[in-house]
Amino acid sequence: MKRHCKPVEKQIFISLIVFIFLLGPNISFGQKHFYANEKKMYEKFKIADAIFFKGKEYFLKGNYKKAEKELKKCIETMPEHVEVHFYLSHVLYKKEDFQKALEHIEKAKANFELMADLFTYVHQQYILQLREQVDTIDSQISDLQDKLFGTTDADTKRNFEAQISSLEQKKGTIRSRLTEPVSPSESIPADYFYFHGNILFRLNKHQEAFREYLEAIKKNPQHGNAYNNLANLYFMGKAVSKGPGQPESCRGQWS
Repeated sequence: MKRHCKPVEKQIFISLIVFIFLLGPNISFGQKHFYANEKKMYEKFKIADAIFFKGKEYFLKGNYKKAEKELKKCIETMPEHVEVHFYLSHVLYKKEDFQKALEHIEKAKANFELMADLFTYVHQQYILQLREQVDTIDSQISDLQDKLFGTTDADTKRNFEAQISSLEQKKGTIRSRLTEPVSPSESIPADYFYFHGNILFRLNKHQEAFREYLEAIKKNPQHGNAYNNLANLYFMGKAVSKGPGQPESCRGQWS
């Protein structure tokens, strides 16, 4: 089986980080849709995510010892952080601590819905604040138009017209974000099931691994590695019943 962590496409965290960046430090949680628990979790997420990216960077550079240290530090800040558990399961897999790797991939999957809910709340707040920004700009444009009509000085008119043009461009940018909102991802990605299957296989839990690969394929019918491992498990059927271990004919064929 492959020993590296493939990027998970369209994860909720990419979009969540984008929204946080666009909203900036002045994000307000006064709206009725953002409850106290979600606000508290959001604050934890901001702190934990900075630690997570440091750990992820170490992981991608192959420095698994430092990656593990940072990822565990991140879990202390936010135990629900799904991607931390996902990457930590890969670190432990590489250390051949398959039981611990199993615990973390299970936690990643168990917390996925909770984090998806957090994403939904942040997404709602993002849309609400964009609409508020449009309303503010409309008010500013209206005031400038009144001033424009009330002056006869050519230079002053050009100044007001330039300000109005700038605000119209800004409003257009905001409206483009409103018309193309990022859709929240509500289901666990295929790679979570695929890697869960890899861990279970290394623990000689072949039937459970088989089910995880099946689920990965349901999530992503083009997941070639899951198909490959599923097929190998299928052809291993008789060998598995004779005892643990990988038959000689299948060695080196795992993804």
